[in-house]
Amino acid sequence: MKKFFRFFRSMKFGMILLSAVMLLSLAGSLIPQQDSAMRYVRLYGSQAAQLMMALGATDIFHTWYFYVLEILLCLNLTLCSILRFPQTRKASGEWLARARAAQGEQTLEARQREKLEGYLAARRFRAEEDGDGKVFHKNAAGFYGSFLTHLSILLVLLFGSLVLMTPDIRDQTVMPGGTLTLEDGTTVTCESFHIQDETGKLDYASVLLARSADGQREKRQEIRVNEPMRFGEFKIYQQTYGTAGRVKITNHANGAEEIMFLTDPCFLSIDGRNGVYFQALYPGFIREEDGNYTLVTSTASSYEDPVYSIQSISGGMSTSVLAFPGEALRIGDISFTFLSPAEYPGLRVKHVSSWLFGGLYFSFALMVAALYLCFFAVPVYVRVGQEGFAVLSPKNQQGLMLELDVLLNEKEKEA
Repeated sequence: MKKFFRFFRSMKFGMILLSAVMLLSLAGSLIPQQDSAMRYVRLYGSQAAQLMMALGATDIFHTWYFYVLEILLCLNLTLCSILRFPQTRKASGEWLARARAAQGEQTLEARQREKLEGYLAARRFRAEEDGDGKVFHKNAAGFYGSFLTHLSILLVLLFGSLVLMTPDIRDQTVMPGGTLTLEDGTTVTCESFHIQDETGKLDYASVLLARSADGQREKRQEIRVNEPMRFGEFKIYQQTYGTAGRVKITNHANGAEEIMFLTDPCFLSIDGRNGVYFQALYPGFIREEDGNYTLVTSTASSYEDPVYSIQSISGGMSTSVLAFPGEALRIGDISFTFLSPAEYPGLRVKHVSSWLFGGLYFSFALMVAALYLCFFAVPVYVRVGQEGFAVLSPKNQQGLMLELDVLLNEKEKEA
């Protein structure tokens, strides 16, 4: 049992867990997460998509095995850092005690001792009186470098997991020219959207204008699938796209006009009895030799020859009609003019509390400071007394000893 506990709290086991978490996080970054099954089929093929969904690769950060690895790593880091803190603190005191008990090998004259103490003070060593001598020490915080490194990794893991696991994610659609209002009052306006660039190459891109609730901050950015917009606590992704029909409704009785977007089947009517029932919008058609039309039901790009499938309802009579952009249908005092379709984006809005990012940034800053303490802030103790001086440190300080020897030799030559 003791061997198991020793291995569980060891750095080796921690590195194994950390490597596993990093590999899963990399997979979660490369594989689109929480998307539709059809998209995985299009990207990876039917069999691979089924295997990925069965293993949870399409939602890695919410799988049971990712949670288990996170918990085990947190426990390992806790045991490696927090439980070792008393030992670290004890080691700091032991080195100070050893420095006080150290004896030099070469007797120092008063002028040599004064020169040595002045040199150490200039190097920002702190001095403590110790009987007939002094103990100079520097970088005592370096003892805590390893402890703080473990602690910072634990905090990075903790806050990073919260950022990945706790965001509020909402998928929303917005028509070009339309505006979304987010929960804190932030507005996001879709200024334009296209699925093809000027050369005809597929390029799903939206130009968004985000404005804070108080109107003090705004940001305009073109987003793509892998180029989201970050605004305040929100991250907005180009998630999917769609094509909506458009119809201009004109009331000839009063001259009023309105343009409506058509995405789902709906009944357009003034009196609830007469009007147009929109059934579907098709991306194209094929005209047969006999004059009939075969409708195209799918396309990978823009709707080049769109056609509306509608039902004209008037006086209790229903008639199936195919309408093309530019055509108008009048029922009573109402005209329905079918316009060219509009492509619109599907946006994924991810909201993460700012305090989580603040904690994550603090953790990274703590890690940088801890690594500095580990590699550049090596604790050094120098006892200076009448009997001589002694240098003590957890790491080799041959360079400092040579500097002090040179300093004393120069003094002797002057004498």
